[in-house]
Amino acid sequence: MFESYKNFGLLEGKRDSDWLGGTIPYEVRNPTGDWTIFLPPGEWQTNHIVDTMACVTFSALNSVEVQYRLLTGTHREFSDRFTAKMSGTTINGNYLYRVADSIRKDGLVDDAEWPIPVGYTWDKYYEEIPQFIKDKGPKFLQEFDVAYEWIDFNRESLIYHLKHAPIQVTIPGHAVLAFWSTLQVTKFFDSYEPFQKERTEPFGSALKIVLTRKQMNNMVMVDGQKDIWLIRGEKRSLIANVEAFQLLGGNIDQVQKLTQQQMDLIPNSGLMLVGANQ
Repeated sequence: MFESYKNFGLLEGKRDSDWLGGTIPYEVRNPTGDWTIFLPPGEWQTNHIVDTMACVTFSALNSVEVQYRLLTGTHREFSDRFTAKMSGTTINGNYLYRVADSIRKDGLVDDAEWPIPVGYTWDKYYEEIPQFIKDKGPKFLQEFDVAYEWIDFNRESLIYHLKHAPIQVTIPGHAVLAFWSTLQVTKFFDSYEPFQKERTEPFGSALKIVLTRKQMNNMVMVDGQKDIWLIRGEKRSLIANVEAFQLLGGNIDQVQKLTQQQMDLIPNSGLMLVGANQ
């Protein structure tokens, strides 16, 4: 199917500023290098009327969903439609680094929050996203860090890096997700049926997206401001300003720094606890 060199949404290229293999600390998270049991349900990138040309987004979010399941023990489906739009996908497709950058900077929303319309057209799929939906994206980044690096695409490299994370790989005109490999064959997850396929031929490039769960601190503040908040449940309560916090023996380095946008996503309980002083 893919050796005809039809473009399914891949724009080849990388930037000189992109991280190369070895930049992200290597970690053996899956000693077998086999991510089969973590794979999400297969999703088509086309409705057989129009192709979204979003193979880069589909393969990138498949990687995130696989890692999310490993790190949390639960399955979560993120909106391909959201990331395809936020990353600037065109009728010719997208670059791997643009989609990875969007995940890292814009965050993600659940599939249910920006779902795929039934019988969509190109214009409907890529319609402007309401601001209140965009504002939900950074909430994902409160819990997870996202980084990526280009790695060698030979099979020795894939076998090594697959113990850390699944790998986004390219074949002519298409981006897919490698989830297991030997020196002879690599299994990959696709956005066309059959969703699980095998390939003995070489790949064109390989990008490793790494999802890392943050050490959640229950004290937060907006970077550059003085108020310190305590997170209890899903809400925040004002506990102190910086001066009072330090007088009480608090270590400001242990307070998680958020952007104002991230802070606004946490509901304010309206409570002012001991030590708060505005």
